Amino acid sequence: MNLWQDVFTSLLVSGSATIIALIIGLPLASICARNEFAFKRTLLTVIRAMYGLPPVVVGVAVYLMFSKQGIFSGLELLFTIQGMIVAQSLLILPLVWGVSWTSMAAIPKEVLETYKMIGVSRPEVITHLMEARKGVSGAVMLAFGRAIAEVGAVMIVGGNIAGHTRTLTTSIVLETQQGRLEQGLLLGLVLLGIAMIASLVILAIEDGWMKSKRKIVVAKEPVFANKRTNSISCDNIGLSFDGKEIITDFNLQLKGGECVAILGASGSGKTSLLRMVSSLQTQSVGEITRTGKILMIHQQPVVMQGDLIDNLCYSGIGDDEAFWWLGKVGIEEYYERLPNTLSGGERQRLAVVRGLASQPDVLVLDEFTSNLDGPNVSVLEDLIKNHTDLGGSVLMATHNPFQAKRIADRYLIIENGCLIAEDQADPALLDGTWLG
Repeated sequence: MNLWQDVFTSLLVSGSATIIALIIGLPLASICARNEFAFKRTLLTVIRAMYGLPPVVVGVAVYLMFSKQGIFSGLELLFTIQGMIVAQSLLILPLVWGVSWTSMAAIPKEVLETYKMIGVSRPEVITHLMEARKGVSGAVMLAFGRAIAEVGAVMIVGGNIAGHTRTLTTSIVLETQQGRLEQGLLLGLVLLGIAMIASLVILAIEDGWMKSKRKIVVAKEPVFANKRTNSISCDNIGLSFDGKEIITDFNLQLKGGECVAILGASGSGKTSLLRMVSSLQTQSVGEITRTGKILMIHQQPVVMQGDLIDNLCYSGIGDDEAFWWLGKVGIEEYYERLPNTLSGGERQRLAVVRGLASQPDVLVLDEFTSNLDGPNVSVLEDLIKNHTDLGGSVLMATHNPFQAKRIADRYLIIENGCLIAEDQADPALLDGTWLG
């Protein structure tokens, strides 16, 4: 028995198969998670069913493909390490694809939208990987664990040739068949040790143990330039789903340096309107003309992978400016914390300054102070006023008439997707009764 040769072969075959499954499975998972298609649910069901695919079935199928009568006989991969890698790749691909798909599908669409709006230029599959890294790392461990512990497929395709295609698992089978149970048990412990080491490495990557400790730097105030020429024009736009009208015949003119508030009750169509203006939703009818960089800050605060400084640096700024922005909203002491450990109001402040840090021309706000107390509301409102003073535009949705009158140049009232006159609005909306 050549232990080290068996260990090397096992790692080579299982490691290569895992890498190949990741290269194929992760892009497929990303595509399936972010797109809708007719047989999506059926495909996911089939992939999950293949989690339990018997290794011997895969081995027989690959054996037939590479045998002399097989369609790939010319490749001469039977009883080779390459053939074993193909067999294990096919065996674990459903695990990588399915588990990663489920993890990626759980990422809120607002997170992916925010990455695009603040100008992060990278393939969406990379964003999916970062945001779903805990689920993806779980898929990697499951795939590698199944590959390195698998025996049926590699036995059939590799032939268990000593010094060539023999792995730890096939050696265990051989030793057991020959009655050397102690040696078989020893090989099993070696196999378990390899799996433990692989698990620790993946866990280290997942938790960012290799990331250097964040250093505190001197805060630096950003250079605020006057905004470029910007405007929004909505001409009789409408939105409908399954025949139900959400927005009807809406008109809006928003120019640079202006703040317009949209007042309305919950469910009146405010968010749908903002999403159309921000190019996150296509209107059913009408036309929207946009000039300048537009960024929408969602009602539910969006947080991204990494600590608070990482979240701000996605906007293209340095650590020094990130510390300045955190200081403006009073959360600089939490700079190393993960955003999900913050309170709702702290996450909301983070989301607003991250949006402002990217210096958009048009800022679209959806109830951007709904989780905040009075002093923090004032801080964010001052930041928004500074944005308009520099020539930027603001379109904000709120059910708070006092806030609309404080910071907006004018306000519009929407009810059931339609603009209405002020004298037609529910008095409780305009006198603040709905605020409780």
